[in-house]
Amino acid sequence: MTTTTSSGETSTYPMYCDYSCEHAEFPEPDAVGACRRDQGVWCKEAKKYNTKNKKCFFQSGAKSAK
Repeated sequence: MTTTTSSGETSTYPMYCDYSCEHAEFPEPDAVGACRRDQGVWCKEAKKYNTKNKKCFFQSGAKSAK
């Protein structure tokens, strides 16, 4: 899905959250635990965590990112 951000930039969001997304970062180990680090994804665009392989915050029908 391609959307336009508030700053006017065009961005493409995947259907499901994973590390192939340009907005994804590995979370801090202290936030989710070192052994679960790969299961949580920090979304730079939404500024919050999402579960890996869960529907992207910005896909239609997903809960609001705010």
